[in-house]
Amino acid sequence: MLAQAPVTELLDSAAAAHPDRTALVHADERISYAELAERVERAAGALAVAPGDAVGLVLPNGPEFVVAFLAILRAGAVAVPLNPAFKQAEREFHFRESGVAAVVTEEPAGGGAAPAVARDADADAVFQYSSGSTGRPKRVPRTHAQLRAEVDAYVRATGMGPGDVVFCAIPLHHTYGMGCCLLASVHAGSTLVLFDQPSPLVLQRGRALELIERERATVFPAVPYTFRLLADAPEGGDLSSLRLCISAAAKLPRATLRAFEGRFRVPVRELYGCTEAGAVTVDMSARPEPGSVGLPLDGVEVRIVGAEGELLDTGRVGEIHFRGPGMTAGYAGPGDLNRDAFRDGFFASGDRGRLDDEGRLHVTGREKLLIDVRGDKVDPIEVEDVLAVHPKVEQVVVVGVPSDADGEEHVKAVVVPAGECGERELIRYCRERLADYKVPARVEFRDEIPLSAAGKVLRKYLLD
Repeated sequence: MLAQAPVTELLDSAAAAHPDRTALVHADERISYAELAERVERAAGALAVAPGDAVGLVLPNGPEFVVAFLAILRAGAVAVPLNPAFKQAEREFHFRESGVAAVVTEEPAGGGAAPAVARDADADAVFQYSSGSTGRPKRVPRTHAQLRAEVDAYVRATGMGPGDVVFCAIPLHHTYGMGCCLLASVHAGSTLVLFDQPSPLVLQRGRALELIERERATVFPAVPYTFRLLADAPEGGDLSSLRLCISAAAKLPRATLRAFEGRFRVPVRELYGCTEAGAVTVDMSARPEPGSVGLPLDGVEVRIVGAEGELLDTGRVGEIHFRGPGMTAGYAGPGDLNRDAFRDGFFASGDRGRLDDEGRLHVTGREKLLIDVRGDKVDPIEVEDVLAVHPKVEQVVVVGVPSDADGEEHVKAVVVPAGECGERELIRYCRERLADYKVPARVEFRDEIPLSAAGKVLRKYLLD
């Protein structure tokens, strides 16, 4: 049945119920829900796109991103939010693969207020990109209904409401920021505080503590790296207003959890999710248990699968599979992209874990190759592809190795050189072609890459 786009209805409902409540805070700017709705309507009117068009969105966190994202959906188009740190080659790949009809790099302005374009709830709302369990970026289409199902379940699980103030230091182009910050805040009628100086966080953590205290934030979704930096910050801050801190995107080290709670007297709970489905589980137990990412959200089913595809009993470790109403139906493109990732309606996550007697999920590791760099995921194959075409590189393998910070990694390239070649030269080459977080922190030169008898790279011997 055709109806106003469900995601757009979130803003319409919030503006009707709480027109004067503050929707967004960014630096010195404060925007009410009525003002936000008006800006979105005018921005949608300024977009020269047709229903179903893919529209690239390349903006940092700020009101402009929020307005543009919601305006694209209101115009009946499909948002393609990309990391503004991407270099030209990275942007061109995503634009070409998704077939964008337009790219938004500032808030669309000058249009008259536009009514929402009626689209089926099963129409695509957003294209994002994931490496899945292995391989190069794959386009993940998610519909209005899928986004709405995720945010409905997340808001119910966390008890978010109009009295909440969400402090957001997560990129809104990321699934975590888009769902658990932007859409969840609008759905709940909460206030979303966008951190105006997020990078480099190590130099801005005092400002973050100041904003949390000033705005009396109640909900704080972040990544482990952020919690660790705030726990170690030399600056002080009163965070007693926080009722809920949520960590996701990487495993939360126990030392970080204890340091943050010990300093601010607020426990950090873990959430498990991915680009393919958004939030999947969240720990809302009375007392968070280290290592637990909680119970599945409403409508989500999680199972643990063994090496031969068999279902494993409670307590046994295997690959995490799940399905739910917020999950994509599959990657865009040839059917073989989905053969291994989506099985019997379940998504094979590539992560390993177990379920306890209460049904809570515990993530124990991962099978996929992705490298976690301060919450950003790096596909080593993408970095290898860049280095492999350098004229002084004979062979290259990229791995993630532990950094000095507990639970975090950095990127290392292991190179068999073709002639004289220096580490700085290769790092500079990568920096010109890759977002900074993907650039190797180290380059190690070897005479050969260790291989198994079958010719498979033995990555375990490259992790020193």
